[in-house]
Amino acid sequence: MRAALIALHCVAIMALAFPAPSGGMSRKTWADPTVQAELEGWRERLGGVGLALDKDAFQDGLFDLASGYMKVRAAILAPMRPYHLYFGTWQSWRMFIAPHMYPSRLHVDVHDADGWREVYAARSDEATWLRPLFDHDRMRAAVFRYAWPNFTGTYRAFCAFLARRAAVDFPEADQIRVRFRKGRTPTPEEVRAGVEVPSTWSNARILDLAPLRAADGEGA
Repeated sequence: MRAALIALHCVAIMALAFPAPSGGMSRKTWADPTVQAELEGWRERLGGVGLALDKDAFQDGLFDLASGYMKVRAAILAPMRPYHLYFGTWQSWRMFIAPHMYPSRLHVDVHDADGWREVYAARSDEATWLRPLFDHDRMRAAVFRYAWPNFTGTYRAFCAFLARRAAVDFPEADQIRVRFRKGRTPTPEEVRAGVEVPSTWSNARILDLAPLRAADGEGA
């Protein structure tokens, strides 16, 4: 009996360990430069061994293959889900598959009579509003996800939370702007030479603060 229970546990854990791009099965996510660079790298490797593949055909086929694999994986795990949940063996994270070469950094600005003013920038020593919160490892993991298209709803809730805090911490401000700055990770040579790599802004959200203060006043 003991051997059977051990075998059951091993099977359940091994099945859950099957690799899976959970949260990444959308064409919007696949359009990210980091994902595209990884896919292109594999296409070039296959080309090096004689498998010349068209870029679009390769990615379409791979997406279909991954979609089918995820359905099979879900079917295998479905009867094991109660076991994972009851005994606390569920794992929501995956091993890293590739370095994130196009990271997104969070920036927060407030607007007052003098215009926009940056109050937080990731890894900045000047714009440090709520930095103890943002520097927490759990929060850093959450913010990383908010820059991806499949976390839009959670990102909106996150921006609403920041707006409520800003309405209190910056009484002179009338708006808050939350956005990400996305750019390629510089090479060691570029860092030593002080080269600034190109970047773009994304996921910008601007929220009015006056209605939040009015609502707080009514609640008081």
